[in-house]
Amino acid sequence: MNILSNANEPSGSHKVVLAIALVAGLAELSYAVMNVSAMPVYLTRSMGYTTGSMTAIGAAFLLCEGLAKGPFGILGDRIGRKRLIIAGPLISVITSLLTIFIHPSQWYFFVMLRVLDGLGAAALWPSALAMIADVIEEDKRSQAMSLFNVTYMIGIALGPLLGGAANDLTAFFTQQVPEQIALHGGKFAASHVQPLHLDPRQASFYVISVLFLITALVAAWRIPDIKPHHERHPLDLENGFNFRSLVQSLKKAPAMLLMSFVTFFGVGMVMLIIKVYALDEFKITEVQFGALLLPPCLVIALASIPLGTLGDKIGRAKAVRIGIGVCALSLWGLILTSNPIALIIGGSMIGVGFVIAFPAWMAYISSSCEPGQRGAVMGAVGTAQGAGAIIGAPLGGFLYDQWHLLPFLGCASLLIIAWLIAMFYVREQTST
Repeated sequence: MNILSNANEPSGSHKVVLAIALVAGLAELSYAVMNVSAMPVYLTRSMGYTTGSMTAIGAAFLLCEGLAKGPFGILGDRIGRKRLIIAGPLISVITSLLTIFIHPSQWYFFVMLRVLDGLGAAALWPSALAMIADVIEEDKRSQAMSLFNVTYMIGIALGPLLGGAANDLTAFFTQQVPEQIALHGGKFAASHVQPLHLDPRQASFYVISVLFLITALVAAWRIPDIKPHHERHPLDLENGFNFRSLVQSLKKAPAMLLMSFVTFFGVGMVMLIIKVYALDEFKITEVQFGALLLPPCLVIALASIPLGTLGDKIGRAKAVRIGIGVCALSLWGLILTSNPIALIIGGSMIGVGFVIAFPAWMAYISSSCEPGQRGAVMGAVGTAQGAGAIIGAPLGGFLYDQWHLLPFLGCASLLIIAWLIAMFYVREQTST
C-alpha cells in the first residue's frame, strides 16, 4: 500500500483511501441489499406489484440520484465532502424502516422514500470519489480507484446473500418452527402454538437500516474532515464557483458523458430485475441466489487491484475500451447459454470487465477538470449515468413482462454501442 503514501494531507493519502474504501463497501452492501435484494422481491411478492410497477418505483431512486449528483458534487466542493458522506447513509436509516409500514395501495409513499434514498446516494458517491482524487497523485489514481472497487464489489457480493438470508431465516423461524412444534408437541402445542403471521420479507429492511447506521458511524469515525478546496487553495477559487468554467470542463469529455449514459441505460434495464429473473427462471431460494453471486463477486474483488492498475500502465482510454468490450461479450455469452453455471461464469467475466473499466473511467474524468470543480464534474458524469438508468429501469421492467430475456438483449446491445463509442471517440489524455 506504499503507492498511496505520498499525500499532501496531514492524515496521509493511504489512510484516506482506506477509510473511503471501507465506507464505500458498507454503503454498497446496504444499497445492494435494498435495491437488488429487498425491494424487487418485497414489491412483487408481498405487495403484489407487477415487475413493470416495481421497476418504475425503483426508477424514482435512480432519477433522484442521477439528477442530484451534480448539485451535491458542487456542494461537496464548497462545504467539504465528509458532511455529505455521513448525511447520505443517515437518510436511508429512516426510509428503510418506514418502508415496512406502507400499504400496497400507497404506492406513492414507496416512490417518496426511494426519492429520499436517491438523494442520500447522490450526496455520498460524488464526494467519496472526489475525495480519492483530491489526495492521490495523478499517476496513481487508477490504482487508488481499484482499491475502492474491492470493497464496492464485496458489498455487491454480500448484499443479496445477506438480504436473502434475513428473509429466509425469518420465514423459517416464524412459520416452520411453530408448525413443527405444533406437529410434534401433542394436543396442547397444536392448540396453542401457531405460525406467526408476519411477512418475512420485511426482515431485510431492519438489516438495511442497521447497515446504513453502521456506514454513517464508520464515516464519522474514519473519514478525515479535509477542508473544502476553496479554503485550502483560495487563489484557485477566488471568484467563487464559475459555471462557465464547469461547462468548459465537461466539454473536455463529451464522449465519456455519452458513454456513461449509454452504458447505464443498458445496466438500468437489468439491475432491478436480476434477482426476480433468477427466482423465476431457475426456481431457487433467495439464499441460493445470494450464494450463486458470491463466488464470482469475491473473485472479482480479489482481482480488482491488479486489473485496476491497467489504466495507469496502458492508458485510461484503452483500459476503458477493454473493460467495456469484455462486459459486452460476456453478457452476450450469458444470454446464449442461460443456466446457473453460465450465470456464474458470465457474471464473473462481466465483473472483470467492470473492474478494468471503472477505475480508469473515474481517473479519466477526475483528470479532465480543475481540482476545485472535481466533485461537480464527477457529479455531472453521475447524472449522465443516472439519466441512462432512469430510462432503462422502467423499460427493462416493461420488457421483462413481455419476455424475460428482452431486457438482457437490450442491455447487451447497448453495451456494444458503448464499446463502439469508447473505441472511436474516447481519446487518451495528454499530460500538461
